[in-house]
Amino acid sequence: MIDRRLEHFLLYEMSDDWMPVGAFASLIRRITPDAYSRRQILDVISEIAARGHLRFGGWAMETSKTWEPWAVPHDVAMSRIANGFKGSVGVLNATDKELATTEVFRADLTDAGFARLSELGGDPYEIYGDPWEGDPLMAAEGDFPPWEH
Repeated sequence: MIDRRLEHFLLYEMSDDWMPVGAFASLIRRITPDAYSRRQILDVISEIAARGHLRFGGWAMETSKTWEPWAVPHDVAMSRIANGFKGSVGVLNATDKELATTEVFRADLTDAGFARLSELGGDPYEIYGDPWEGDPLMAAEGDFPPWEH
């Protein structure tokens, strides 16, 4: 079961654009640091997808040069993310630097994901605060409540 704050931030970040796997890693590490692991990254992505809140996909540089969904079963998509795909390193064998920049996959928020985001209450920064509060390179701009670790 995904931590509610983590779920809220993940869905919120996906609502803006196709979200890379590095953003999942970053949010999991920051919001639930005790649970962070490479396996946890995969478990969180898998659970959100199984709930129908995200679509698997990636860049289609050879055809449309934009994002396109993967027409593959859940287990195949998760294997691509875990082990690598089309020359991009996967979560399990990436260095931390590679994990931050890999384009092995990008998530797209589904209509069900938007509905869940609405149930969670809108902008998580306004509800929970900024998880990067105090980090001059990562902190969000705005007047948010204090972040509680």
